[in-house]
Amino acid sequence: MKSLTMFLLLVLAVGPLAAQGIEFSGQLRERSEFNDKSFLETQHHDVYHQLRTRLKATATVNEQVRVVAEVQDARTFGEESSTFNSGAQHFDLRQGYVDVKGLADGLLGFTLGRQALVYANERFLGAIDWHPYGQTFDAGVLRLTAGDVRLDAIGAAITRNPVAPDYTRDVFLAGGWAAWSPKQARRTVQAFFLYDNPSVTVPTSNVISQNRMTAGIYTGGHFSSLDYELDAAMQMGDYNITGNQSRNINANMIGVRLGYSLPDFAGLRLGVGFDRLSGQDAGSSDYTAFHTLYATNHKYYGFMDYFLNIPGNTNGLGLQDIIAQVSLVPVEGLSLAVDLHLFSTASDPAEFTGMENKDQAIGTEIDITAKWTVAKAVGMTLGYSMFSGAADRVVLAGTTDATNWAYLMTTVNF
Repeated sequence: MKSLTMFLLLVLAVGPLAAQGIEFSGQLRERSEFNDKSFLETQHHDVYHQLRTRLKATATVNEQVRVVAEVQDARTFGEESSTFNSGAQHFDLRQGYVDVKGLADGLLGFTLGRQALVYANERFLGAIDWHPYGQTFDAGVLRLTAGDVRLDAIGAAITRNPVAPDYTRDVFLAGGWAAWSPKQARRTVQAFFLYDNPSVTVPTSNVISQNRMTAGIYTGGHFSSLDYELDAAMQMGDYNITGNQSRNINANMIGVRLGYSLPDFAGLRLGVGFDRLSGQDAGSSDYTAFHTLYATNHKYYGFMDYFLNIPGNTNGLGLQDIIAQVSLVPVEGLSLAVDLHLFSTASDPAEFTGMENKDQAIGTEIDITAKWTVAKAVGMTLGYSMFSGAADRVVLAGTTDATNWAYLMTTVNF
């Protein structure tokens, strides 16, 4: 309720100042899921429905200043166990920021407040829009734009640690992101450097803290009927466990996507790809498992979302993914796609004590997706996925090898 009051007050306060008015927009999205993703034979499948509602006000104060306020409610049907509207647990301010441009003869601008940080293809910083809540940051971004080149300086508060009574450093994200995107060409080249210092308490009650630096490049674009994406990054820094000696971070990743389109054959596109995220090396004293930071992993490592938290979901062994894709548009407003993933660990588990008989193979996932534009501003997505696990896998182990998942999603943008 506080967020709604804040939203209305902000709209009312900005209204008298707005020279060009206030524009309202929003989204309503309902997704029904059939979830049989558990690898435990005793676990029964589940069916549930998720609803997300967003309302956004964009106030153009003048040619330089824009204020955005967006509220969101995300819920699962029936979770309140009552038909009375007695609570709003998941209602919050999703975005609330001021955007200023045209400073220093048009070279500088900044965005300050709660905002989505979306860069490149969202491999490292993304909105995670598939998730009911999505991802936003309390952040400030300073932009320098000169022709086709843009440089962003990013600072975001991740976790506030109050002094009680000892000082504990806040968790934050900081860095720079540079992009060269020629207006007349369908391609971009980008480079970035990000620093963050996450901490986590492990079951042994030891606190793991990190000074993690991630540097990388991204390039993507089109050459005639060929489309491509390339990501490469390395992680450095130190990894500390209370009471133990610190370890250096030395991890890396590479991701490649290639596609070829045949527009005259029902919009057919054939694609291939390969991802490799390093895992822990049994013979190294360094910490060599790559972490995907604040990425939209749903887009890349299978729609069943077994690998949203890497390296956690792969037991620190990293991930390799060989991808094949086929998509087409048989009629206007309808698109069909099939993605095939062959998953394995990047590190060999047989090199670790207790896993001598385990294999690198994890399994195969197939994702089938149909998207239909029902009416103007209304779209529906039907998806089905199946995972078949490898016999001697150490990741996603359980008492069954095959799992299923399906969903029907309706989205209205207004």
